[in-house]
Amino acid sequence: MSQTTIPVGPFHPLLEEAEFFKLHVDGETVTGIDTDIGYMHRGHEFISERKTFTQSIYLVERICGICSTSHPIAFVHAVEDVDNVEIPVRAAYIRTLIGELERIHSHLLWLGLAGHFIGYDTLWMWAWRYREPVLEIFETITGNRNHYGMMRVGGVARDIPPEAVPALLKTLEMIERKMDMIAKAAADDPVLRSRLKGVGVLTHQAAVDYCAVGPT
Repeated sequence: MSQTTIPVGPFHPLLEEAEFFKLHVDGETVTGIDTDIGYMHRGHEFISERKTFTQSIYLVERICGICSTSHPIAFVHAVEDVDNVEIPVRAAYIRTLIGELERIHSHLLWLGLAGHFIGYDTLWMWAWRYREPVLEIFETITGNRNHYGMMRVGGVARDIPPEAVPALLKTLEMIERKMDMIAKAAADDPVLRSRLKGVGVLTHQAAVDYCAVGPT
């Protein structure tokens, strides 16, 4: 069967951001792909050269709206390592808490989108339903559902009020219970397995070679 080339992007309804893919297809099998990225380049490094460390945190935080803690945590860690700054233990715990909450909402986001893209909208609605309480936790402890503004060189911007902790723990316990339901819906559904099994397999060595860091 002769190969077909299918262009996708740079602007396409299924693409979250502008990027271009040239797919080489043999029947229903993708045999190769050429990519062209950089459409969203904003010159963060160049802009940061003219900012203070504190100003740069706000810039770094906006590299990605979904992961608006991961980038500033990496940035403040780098500055602290250079200056040999030790942060308070409580600040380290708060950083970890914010980062792990972000991990939960990020995974629920991609899981829901994956379900939506393959036509499994029940999974999408479940994942996003239980992502919402995580965003509400962020609003309670940081004042924002996104772009939390918590990271500072040497610590964090604010403490977590003790009176908020019981309600937060109750919400997290509920989310943990619901994750079992969502995991079974994603892993045990025969239609989902038939559509995804053996498709787009990334071997361990390929993940290492390409520095893959996660599903998103």
